[in-house]
Amino acid sequence: MSFYGSRGRGSWRGSSTGSSVASTTSSYSSRGGGFSSRGKSSNWGSHRKRNDQEGPDISKHPLGQLLRTISPSDLNLDADQEHSISISNSEYVASYNWVNEESSTITIPGRPPRWTPLQKSQRLAEDKGDFFRDPNGARYPTHPAEPAVKAILELNPNYDTSMIDIVACGSTLGHILRFARGVDRPFRLTLDVIGNTVFFVRKENNPKELLKNVHGYGHTFLDEYTTWDQDVKGSESHQRLIQYELGGLRCVVRFEVDGYLGEKADVAAREAKSSSSDADSLTGLDDLISAMGATSVCTGPLSSNDTLTTRVAGSSVPQASIFDIKTRSGKYQKNIDMSDILPVLWLKQFPNFIIAYHDGYGLFKDIREQDVRADIQAWEDENREGLHKFVALLRKIVQIAKDNEGGRLDLYSPSAERLEIRKQHVDDNSSTLPPDLRAVWEGNTSEDGAEEEVENDSEQGNTGHHNFPIDSDSDDASPDYTACSPDSCGYCGRCSY
Repeated sequence: MSFYGSRGRGSWRGSSTGSSVASTTSSYSSRGGGFSSRGKSSNWGSHRKRNDQEGPDISKHPLGQLLRTISPSDLNLDADQEHSISISNSEYVASYNWVNEESSTITIPGRPPRWTPLQKSQRLAEDKGDFFRDPNGARYPTHPAEPAVKAILELNPNYDTSMIDIVACGSTLGHILRFARGVDRPFRLTLDVIGNTVFFVRKENNPKELLKNVHGYGHTFLDEYTTWDQDVKGSESHQRLIQYELGGLRCVVRFEVDGYLGEKADVAAREAKSSSSDADSLTGLDDLISAMGATSVCTGPLSSNDTLTTRVAGSSVPQASIFDIKTRSGKYQKNIDMSDILPVLWLKQFPNFIIAYHDGYGLFKDIREQDVRADIQAWEDENREGLHKFVALLRKIVQIAKDNEGGRLDLYSPSAERLEIRKQHVDDNSSTLPPDLRAVWEGNTSEDGAEEEVENDSEQGNTGHHNFPIDSDSDDASPDYTACSPDSCGYCGRCSY
């Protein structure tokens, strides 16, 4: 069984500017292919019940001792406007690709697939195969943050880990953001303090839980309209890590990138070459990748049943070129509702968004490339109160985790009215990082020590995390994943446009 279903892209298929694709900077149109009105409420502060998604199974995975509860009223008291709710100083840190092999394998820094739309639309086959809710956990649940940390330290040997307050993924931050905006969707995640950093770790009921009743064309669309470059062929997904400041906290956020726009990457590369500092930085990264060796392979047993392999391949792409994709049926000419999508694009700092509509049977004729930076800024401006609650909640969680001396904690929300911080149950033996890599992160503050420890750890291998969009067209009672994603809703099956 494939961990990712049929996400592997095919060969190059022609022009990168297919005739069916419209590129725009205006995100809202009066037609079914555009976005809904910006003035539409994004429901900050309201309570939107969504209990059709399976919540945390506390009978299978019991809760530990309750330490503290947080309610929406606590956030109202703490949202004192003191800290900025704008994301600043955003920059690329590292990246890696999951490779389609029997053993768990990643390439660093990897590269996303290139956007190569078909010159002529053709009807696509419906998605088929098994799709894990959390492919990273399915591959290797024991050390879920290892691939991200390894990628960071391989590409940045002198990285000062002591300056980072939070390491998270789009899914875990999305949970916190939804609670702050009053969305009633239960969740559970783990908090692990390593050095000066709080790791927010995803926690599913079963690492190998499958998505049920998957319908649509989202995966086959990506197969046909994006292409892995030659040096990263055989990849399954691209994971990107960016670093930014939010509310006085320095955050590293990992997320999946659906692809990149070649033309925008070329423009950004030319602009970088015109800046001596940027050019020096890019040259330094290229030199480091060359020194690591394109055929370098590091393997090491991470459990009795798995071995992880790390290879060097690919190159980083500019943030300005990456995009996220959603596909859906345009059968009923409905505008896409961005109220659940813009918060996720904001968290991940995506500048580009592609929405692809088909006729209900897999023929895509309305594909729109959107520059959403202005829309994301407008969303931020309209939701300042809710974002202040989000920042207040993040700061509170970080402080509680750092003040705790009893090990890892669980963050559990049974409803929109209650967030619980608990000790981890005694039967939970999972760990965020293996001991040697944990020691590297805890002590990686000086140039000499950091470089030496990373070199010593390079034999331990890597693992990774994969998130992907699902498209659906079911008109019956079955879950409709068209508007869903793991980060925006956790595949609730009930998202609407």
